Amino acid sequence: MAQDTDRREDEISIAPLGKDGDKLLSSLKAGNMVAILSGAEILYAVLQGDFLCYIHPIGAEEGRAKRLPNNTECRAVVKNLANLADQLFEIEYDKKLDIMGVMQAAENGILAFLYSIGALPVDDVDFMTGETSGPLSR
Repeated sequence: MAQDTDRREDEISIAPLGKDGDKLLSSLKAGNMVAILSGAEILYAVLQGDFLCYIHPIGAEEGRAKRLPNNTECRAVVKNLANLADQLFEIEYDKKLDIMGVMQAAENGILAFLYSIGALPVDDVDFMTGETSGPLSR
């Protein structure tokens, strides 16, 4: 995704990313965040030495974080997330921004996009267990 030189420092850019593990890893290596949507749960991943993963149900305040070392085994795990995802999004942002604020802004954009195409998720699928907990209540 080309950088917009006129972009303000406090803005983010979100674009769909093909469900391809190599593209996912390339985006992370380029310093972008990747949002991985599975059911009604989003995993936000960044590469800052290690893979930092922030996971939570859409619209929820609570969540959990996971740190994975940047080694061959964990790169394969992160790459495989593309196969498990309903959709992937690439997020470009100024690294001076608060990462939690970036995720909140990205989620608002993702929800607006999903709403516009009539594709809001209906089930909450937990990334860690793969279990579905029922209809998404909003």
